[in-house]
Amino acid sequence: MSGNKNERPKVRNRQSEISKETGDGEMEKKNRIEQRGNGGKSFTDSPIHRFSHSLLLLFALHCSLLAALAGCGYHIAGKGGSMPGSVAIISIPFFKNQVRKPDVETIITTALVDEFVKSGIVKVVDENAEAILNGAVTGYNLTPVSFNSTDVIQEYRLTIKIEIELVRSSDGKILWEDKNITDYEDFKVSAADINTTKAAELDIVKKMARDTARLIKERMLEQF
Repeated sequence: MSGNKNERPKVRNRQSEISKETGDGEMEKKNRIEQRGNGGKSFTDSPIHRFSHSLLLLFALHCSLLAALAGCGYHIAGKGGSMPGSVAIISIPFFKNQVRKPDVETIITTALVDEFVKSGIVKVVDENAEAILNGAVTGYNLTPVSFNSTDVIQEYRLTIKIEIELVRSSDGKILWEDKNITDYEDFKVSAADINTTKAAELDIVKKMARDTARLIKERMLEQF
């Protein structure tokens, strides 16, 4: 009887060992199955993980670059900057006409007023402004650039030059100026119809006025 009593604990201990071995074996088997399913690699080695990691690195680099550019004062032209002298109210009287082309100063001044009004950067008034934007048309030249087989002009190049300055009203100080703003455009002419040629010239003057007004605004905001 005493021998039988001593054998029972051994059976129970063996059952426990078998259960433990079985459990460990099942766990090992499960781990092997998972590894085979992943090609023997962890998730961090998968292409998806590597691609996501690359995207995060690119995003971080992009953000760092933008921050660096912002720190250096770079921004999209016309979308940033500030007016010289921090003026908020300006007036833009009609430019002086120092050329022989009538009304060109009116077209350019009107385009400049429209550009500043639409931008909302400053308020444009007729009187009591913090600064005055004075300008003059100093050059207006037509140069033939192409001819047909009989040496008749087919195309002209129009070059317009202006000078401009922003003057503070309180003390007459020049806050910003540019004495050599130049633009040019080519346009076709009609030897058979002078009115068509005049209309083409007027259209190109209006286009150049809009382009020059935008350029003046951007240079002023950049204080360039």
